[in-house]
Amino acid sequence: MKTKNKVKISIIVPVFRTEAFLRRCVDSILSQTFRDWELLLIDDGSDDGAPAICDEYTTADSRIRVIHKPNGGLSSARNTGLDDARGEYVTFIDSDDFVAPEFLETLLMLAESYGADVSRVDYREVYSRTPKPDERHPEELVFTGSQVEKAFLYLNVDSVCVSLYKREMLGDLRFPLGKTSEDIPFNFTVFRKAKKVVYLPRVLYYYYHNPNSISNGSLDQNKLNYLFFREEIYRYYEGTDDKALSGKAEALYARAAMGLQARMALFGISPELEESKCLQRFKSVFHEHKNAFYRDKSVPVSRKLLAVLVIHFYPVAKLLRCFFRIGRFFTK
Repeated sequence: MKTKNKVKISIIVPVFRTEAFLRRCVDSILSQTFRDWELLLIDDGSDDGAPAICDEYTTADSRIRVIHKPNGGLSSARNTGLDDARGEYVTFIDSDDFVAPEFLETLLMLAESYGADVSRVDYREVYSRTPKPDERHPEELVFTGSQVEKAFLYLNVDSVCVSLYKREMLGDLRFPLGKTSEDIPFNFTVFRKAKKVVYLPRVLYYYYHNPNSISNGSLDQNKLNYLFFREEIYRYYEGTDDKALSGKAEALYARAAMGLQARMALFGISPELEESKCLQRFKSVFHEHKNAFYRDKSVPVSRKLLAVLVIHFYPVAKLLRCFFRIGRFFTK
């Protein structure tokens, strides 16, 4: 059997209905200062012009491979990439986002300098195609041993797209199928397996605010997974001797309920859900755990004020829908 050629980094990019943004994403990868990588474009049954664009790039650069598959969702596409990845390390980029030229180089430098299983940088949500680069030079933060598990909560780790993972450490770990917010359980498992994590709070990943992406829009059944996963993590730590961990997990659980209620107020709700039932559930969770939320010093004052608005003055918050079209800042 022929052995696959090894590379340093495998980049997994799921592709679905992002024809308008895909070239910018791939071009930002082609512009990387680090060159020893492979790009796996996972066409998840996209029915626009994106598959043809994927094929076009494979003829232009031998490091790019495309896998065409029936539509199975984001988790399915990422899992397909993990199954076929050849790299010593793996990272994920969404096809409507883009990265700074030093994205890969920085992540790899952090991982190898500290012998870390996971290295992370920061992201910024952008609305323009030419954001200003982050010129800051902050100090990196290193977490080892029991600190790694705490870092998952205290850094509020959600997205996989700003991280570089040691492929060997991931093993057979995969994303849960048929779920949104799938990054949360994936990273929760990773941060309990990893021995060392290093984080550089510098923006090298640009999350483009695509109004048609699955993370935006009105509240629907899929978005309720966010609350489900946050509850699972809270229940995992509930009653443990580590009050700091359980308190942080509780604060994130309350924050998830508040965030989903804010989304429902400001962006509306899918016909498949009953607003009254969702409202009852979100308010119940938040009121039960609100003390942890308000005590959490890492929660911005603006988010706490938003909680007061959407929890106690929900009809007023709904009126704002008529005047403002606001983004994930209010719904995360």
